[in-house]
Amino acid sequence: MMKVLPLGWGLGVALTFACAPIFSPVFASEPSGQEFEDNETRGVAERSFAYSYGPEVAAIPAFADLIRKQEETALDKQKAQWNEAVEEFAELGCVTCVARLYTNTWEVAAQTDRFLILVSEKWTYTGGAHGNSFFTALGWDREAGAAGDGASFRPIDMFVSETALENTAFGEYCAALLEQKQERLKIDTAKMNPFEGCPSVGELVVTPLSSDGVHFDRIQLLAAPYIAGSFAEGPYAFDIPLSAAILAAVKPEFADHFIVPNAPVN
Repeated sequence: MMKVLPLGWGLGVALTFACAPIFSPVFASEPSGQEFEDNETRGVAERSFAYSYGPEVAAIPAFADLIRKQEETALDKQKAQWNEAVEEFAELGCVTCVARLYTNTWEVAAQTDRFLILVSEKWTYTGGAHGNSFFTALGWDREAGAAGDGASFRPIDMFVSETALENTAFGEYCAALLEQKQERLKIDTAKMNPFEGCPSVGELVVTPLSSDGVHFDRIQLLAAPYIAGSFAEGPYAFDIPLSAAILAAVKPEFADHFIVPNAPVN
């Protein structure tokens, strides 16, 4: 399971920057993975940008290049927004107005012989009382592409549609979410409607998970702050076992790569 930001973060976390000179880009490429940092300081204005991925991604150059290009676009956007903020607010001495933070950690959610599934947890601060976190899922199919040399895809696209998945998994993931709310908030959920306030699949990030590295036997659902509760509750991450109903929502071309746990063998 990927690391989820702890509860109670806020402005203090958002404005915690590593000590940096006026301009400090760092790009490290190693067999164990890759890390990138680009930090900048102008008076009270600070900008911090960082992302990382592990050796599984580094072993697929085309996939690593795709992620780097996405992050370069995010960096260009942050720099442009920060420069505008510095020009507009620097003389006011408003630290929160001229602070920008971006961190994105790409982690392996699942890996089989054919597929590599990544989940990223992105934290951004663009001013105001606090930042926020967001989830993204991205997969690599080693057998896809015109030449069969691999291609990226959205894990949710392994299913017929978001609606088809929701129609089969809604009850189970809403119950799993309510159970986490009970543990986290210390509330009595016995008389609560598990479907009330339960987000749709379209609001969540969905990835398949594998217990044996051969087949996908569970699905993971990630809810960023505000999606399944208040900001103070933080993000939620939960998974449910694959059922025959959920398997029926998998696209036929991927069905052989999914399995229902403990299903009777014919």
